[in-house]
Amino acid sequence: MKSKIKLKAGEKLRHDKHKSKGSMAQTDIDYYSILNEKNEVVGYIVHEDHTSLKGFSRTQHVTQTDINGKIIVQESWSS
Repeated sequence: MKSKIKLKAGEKLRHDKHKSKGSMAQTDIDYYSILNEKNEVVGYIVHEDHTSLKGFSRTQHVTQTDINGKIIVQESWSS
């Protein structure tokens, strides 16, 4: 996921929350805040990691927004 997002110099991620969804918890969702050098929240990231129940293929989605909700990155990929 880190290769997909865009952080400015001095910014770091803080893991805020994790949850699972689906009948067999096949989707993991992680929520992050983006912090600047002063530890102020300047954006958010939601990372979803889904494993298909048939075939066990894996699909990931990441959405990065700024503090106002404007989408910076929205990408999906399979592995």
